[in-house]
Amino acid sequence: MDESRGLDDVALDAMRKRLTEILPNQIRECASHLTEEQIWWRPNDESNSVGNLILHLSGSMRHYICHSIGGLDYRRDRAAEFSEKGPVSKEALLLAFEDTIQQIIATFQSFDKTRLLEPGAEPSYLPTIFDQIYGASMHMSLHAGQIIFITKMFQAGAIDEIWKKAHNLK
Repeated sequence: MDESRGLDDVALDAMRKRLTEILPNQIRECASHLTEEQIWWRPNDESNSVGNLILHLSGSMRHYICHSIGGLDYRRDRAAEFSEKGPVSKEALLLAFEDTIQQIIATFQSFDKTRLLEPGAEPSYLPTIFDQIYGASMHMSLHAGQIIFITKMFQAGAIDEIWKKAHNLK
C-alpha cells in the first residue's frame, strides 16, 4: 500500500473508477445485448426503460459532476430524460453516454481534491462536494442495477459474468 496516499485520495479514486470505468462498462455490456426495441421497453407507463435510465444518468452526471463541479456549460432537461420513448437509436444513445463519460473523466483530471469539503451544489441535500461525488456514484450504481435486471429479463445468462467484464477481467 502506498502510505503517501490519504483517505481522500483512496475515496476519490474509488468513486472516479466507478463513475468512469466499472459502472459504465456494466451499462455498455448490457446495452450490447439489447435490441433497440428492448432498450425502449417499459414494464408499465410509470416505469423507465433502459433508454430512459441511460439518458437520465447522462443528464444527472453532466449536471452534478461535469457542470456543478467541473464548470461545463450545461442546461439540464430532467423531464425529457424520462419522457423520451424513442426513436433515439441505440447508437445515438450510447454516443451521448460515452460523451458524458469522457466529460466525467475530464472533470476528474482537473479536479483538486482540496475541494472535497467545499459546499455541494444543493447544500441541504449534498452538503459537500464529497457528498456530491459519492451520491453520483451511488446513483449510477442504482440505475446500473436496474439496467442489469432488465437485461437479464430479456437475455437470461447473457451477462452472468458482468462483474468480470466491468472490471476488465478475463
